[in-house]
Amino acid sequence: MSSSTDVPPSSAFVDFQDFDLEEVFKRAEAHVESEDSKNFVVEFGFERAQIAFDLGINEFRELFDQDQDDYPIRWINIWDPSLQRDVMDAISNRYKFSPRLLRLMTTSKSPHDEARRHKERRRLIMRHQQTPKDLEKGDGANGSFQMKPLASADVNDNLALYLQVKDTVNYFSTDQTQKAFIIGANWLHRRPTPERELPHRTSIMPPKHWQWLALCNDHTVLSIHERPSFESAPEKENKQDWHVKEFKFMRAHTLAVLLQLSTRGFELYRNNPLAQISIRQSLRELSSTHTEISRHQSGVSFFNHSETGSLADEGTSNLFYYLFEDYVAAGPLKAAEQEVEEMTHKVLSSTRRKKVSKSFEIIPTLHYLSKDLREFKHLFENYKNLITKIIAVGKPDSPLSSQFDGKVLLTNSALSRFDRLGDRLQYLMLNTIEGYLEEIGALSTTYFNLTQQKDSQATARLTRSATLLAKLSVFFLPIGFMTSYFSVQIEDLYTYWHGTTYWYAFAVIASVSFVSLFFFSRILVFFIDVLEDWSAVIGNWSGARYQQVRSFLGFKTTENDEDDA
Repeated sequence: MSSSTDVPPSSAFVDFQDFDLEEVFKRAEAHVESEDSKNFVVEFGFERAQIAFDLGINEFRELFDQDQDDYPIRWINIWDPSLQRDVMDAISNRYKFSPRLLRLMTTSKSPHDEARRHKERRRLIMRHQQTPKDLEKGDGANGSFQMKPLASADVNDNLALYLQVKDTVNYFSTDQTQKAFIIGANWLHRRPTPERELPHRTSIMPPKHWQWLALCNDHTVLSIHERPSFESAPEKENKQDWHVKEFKFMRAHTLAVLLQLSTRGFELYRNNPLAQISIRQSLRELSSTHTEISRHQSGVSFFNHSETGSLADEGTSNLFYYLFEDYVAAGPLKAAEQEVEEMTHKVLSSTRRKKVSKSFEIIPTLHYLSKDLREFKHLFENYKNLITKIIAVGKPDSPLSSQFDGKVLLTNSALSRFDRLGDRLQYLMLNTIEGYLEEIGALSTTYFNLTQQKDSQATARLTRSATLLAKLSVFFLPIGFMTSYFSVQIEDLYTYWHGTTYWYAFAVIASVSFVSLFFFSRILVFFIDVLEDWSAVIGNWSGARYQQVRSFLGFKTTENDEDDA
């Protein structure tokens, strides 16, 4: 029941509470941050809002039967639908979900899939670090969650393949029923900051979680969060604290949207413009010109300025947009910019002669940075395609919107926001990522060119050193021969020698050797060229004589063999 006397009474089965009260507001915050929470339902208008927590199947059935014009907009949020199959069945029956879609929503990963995802995430975070053996057990091996036999991915290979594909950032899903338009995609959340400096590079790609969003024809928005999968904590980090922080970041965006549906939450995000939402405020501003507001199926959109929709249309459309909009994915681009600048400095500084270039750091870092950015590019391209489909379905003149019972449309303000968001994804995100990828490619080319240049310089220095050694050998070889000659112990020779004779001979031979050093290389090249010319002349003459002998003996010559061929 509502806690405020001026709030209209709610259903006897659904324990709604006034969301604008301080104690209810704090309870909502604690609910979102608790892993034991199951679901919540918020109903609001521009004057008041009410919320209920952890509803059961009977409460949901009662909820779908009631129709309160004082709370025309409804938001149903489900945590881990695989553990609330009866609730999901009721929602599916209400909004005509197909059995296939319901099965996909309520299917959780098997322990084997969870272990594989843990290992993949571990590789992305610390690629040089081996995965601990206890990760092979997965979250479900120690009984941390219940597994339903029909929900296991091991039942069907196609389902296992679907779960594997869904785990990539390249995948998103859209579905349409007579009463709802449903999208599913991977949303990113922040990675906890390690208390200790990691010994290796950390991937700039944040962890992700899968979420379904549905826009229904009775001014209801559904948000369905599948079972979360957590990254493994780095070594020397408290695993429990890391788990709690990541869980908090995973639900941070949902919490921000929820709290700002209460008047108590407006001030909390005043200094954070990217996290601000204006759903109830905009309804209050529009209430002076649009007095009629209800939960009846209107299906009228503000997209055509000649038509006027209800405030419930405006609130539902904006709620759907703000749940979709999440700027966490844009955060890592700053880290990418810093890493590109750092690698640019390392690559360009490798031109210094005394600078030791560490290829085992530069090349892998550029490779993994490029890989992370390509994943970001695929993710934002999927978001842009998803926005295109949302706009196509949300327009009142779209042929897709006619497939809905009562129509599922977006107001002009929400369509404009989605359109601007698509432009930002293209001109800010995708173009920036493309620029980083081109810069990384240029850095790789520059690094390899600089490495080849340094290798060429090293080879030139080695050649000069070898030339110097060769010239020194030319200089000392005659002197060594002379010294050996004077050291011969033959009586007929050494009896006529004395010290002056040796030094005279040394001076003459040393002078001749020194002078010959300046001409040795040129003379050697000259003789090599002459010998090559002689070799060519002799080869041609020998070939001609060989052909004459073959012709004299009656054999076919080489020219005749080629003509026959």
